[in-house]
Amino acid sequence: MYKKVIGIILIIIGGFSLFLALLYGFVFGVLGTGFRLISTAEDDFLNEPTTVTCTGEVIEVDDTTTIEYTVDGVTYQADFSMVHAIKYPVGTSITVYYNDTDPAECQVPELKEATFGTLGGVFSGVAVVCMILLLVFGAGFLVIGIVLIKSYKKQMANVQGEANQQ
Repeated sequence: MYKKVIGIILIIIGGFSLFLALLYGFVFGVLGTGFRLISTAEDDFLNEPTTVTCTGEVIEVDDTTTIEYTVDGVTYQADFSMVHAIKYPVGTSITVYYNDTDPAECQVPELKEATFGTLGGVFSGVAVVCMILLLVFGAGFLVIGIVLIKSYKKQMANVQGEANQQ
């Protein structure tokens, strides 16, 4: 009797694991794709006729990334909440897009692309790992559950056969 109960429980757990694998794959896959799309999305600021570029330098990487750049002899600093210290350590030269009429207004698309691209890769990686683990465990539980139930049915058929012979 225990074989049948354990078999049913394993089939339920296996089926639920397979469902979770699909759910995790979908959710994390969508998030990963979304982050990668954000990283490559075109920004209106970059297409404005007053937007020009210069070379800046990463001067600090802490809770934010601080960029310093010079326009017409005036030095500006900008803080970005996107921290990517591995790819852009202090001293790294970086292209800064700034507004020609207000040089303090700037953006650094490389930081956004690096940060959101990394997040996209992490979420996609999590999706793949979770899916594989849940698929393996789910399929294993299903197979073991089915084998236990078939074993129980075979055992019951043998017991009934012996009872009929007497």
